Amino acid sequence: MTRIFLFFLCFLFLQNSFSQQFYIRGRVLDIDTQLPLKGASVYINNTTKGSTTNDNGDFELGPLQPGRYEIVASFVGYDPLLYSAEIKSSNLRISFKVEKKEEVLREVLVLSSELRKHYLEIFKKYVIGQTIAADRCQIKNIEEVQFASGETKDEIVAYTEKALVIENPELGYTIHFDLLEFYYNKATNGAYFFGYTRFVDWGKDEKTKKKWIRKRREAYEGSTVHFFRSLVNKQLAKEGFTVYQLINMPERKERVGMTITIEKSSEKMQMASKAIEDSMIRIYPDSVYRIYELRVNDGWRIMYSKNTDLKTEMMRKSFISGQPSTGTVSGLRLREEPVLVNARGIILTPIRLFYDGIWGYERLANMLPEDYEVE
Repeated sequence: MTRIFLFFLCFLFLQNSFSQQFYIRGRVLDIDTQLPLKGASVYINNTTKGSTTNDNGDFELGPLQPGRYEIVASFVGYDPLLYSAEIKSSNLRISFKVEKKEEVLREVLVLSSELRKHYLEIFKKYVIGQTIAADRCQIKNIEEVQFASGETKDEIVAYTEKALVIENPELGYTIHFDLLEFYYNKATNGAYFFGYTRFVDWGKDEKTKKKWIRKRREAYEGSTVHFFRSLVNKQLAKEGFTVYQLINMPERKERVGMTITIEKSSEKMQMASKAIEDSMIRIYPDSVYRIYELRVNDGWRIMYSKNTDLKTEMMRKSFISGQPSTGTVSGLRLREEPVLVNARGIILTPIRLFYDGIWGYERLANMLPEDYEVE
């Protein structure tokens, strides 16, 4: 009887430890005056967890499971501040001391209405995406986006003074996006952008929620988060992913760089690259923080075999506009190694990755918060 009782107590203790939830509390202050900032936005980057400071500049985030989090403090006229924190076995308290934005001398572009419209389309193409969902998104304060000359004659810079507010009726979220950098090169037609993201779930009536549950599931399937979660759990094949190693062939006059073409058929890809099994992909786990290092030689082509008709329909806008149809094939290359991935399949170093194919078209419009759970 004693043994049974001890086991029961032990089981209760373990169950309680796994269900523990914690809070991050703190205050947002002006670094110069040390005065509290009322109405500052404090949120966990790329999640639905967010708060607004009260009259005393205080905030509270939670409840949260143990783990590592990126907490962002954002206030109009101040530089957004990100702090990476880890919750282990107790609540955290953080004081954010934010600085006013410096006056940056920019060569602001004076644009005609037509040229501004053109640049805004480019901005939306790279930030919002080129999918059906992107077409249905609306940037409520698009007037905040301004353009300036970059470091070269071909470079255009976009910037904002306030977070962009993006309504996504397709997935039922309002996205608050603190844009930090956006560069567009007219010569190469390439762009780079970076920022912090907070999601607000619309959470309306049950009928509408059912539609969003379905749409979110569709957006998740075959996405980068789905892929990386499957990767760290060694379930790529089970989840419908096949990975091919790109082979960087010696340079010749008639062909330069990557020799893989993916527009016509997967057979051509298989002849030019090597299929990789789950067990052959090298990821290096950190047993303490459950963070994985990913190293990719030359690059990968990734095929997703489930719901291919649905994915093609989601990409229909790009196909109609004349972009080459890549079906359910995506490409992944590294600008810098290693790439860090957490146990939930979230890339911790996104600046080191380059996507093409379907993933190259999917941006904020098809993005789900990190705390999204498949229903």
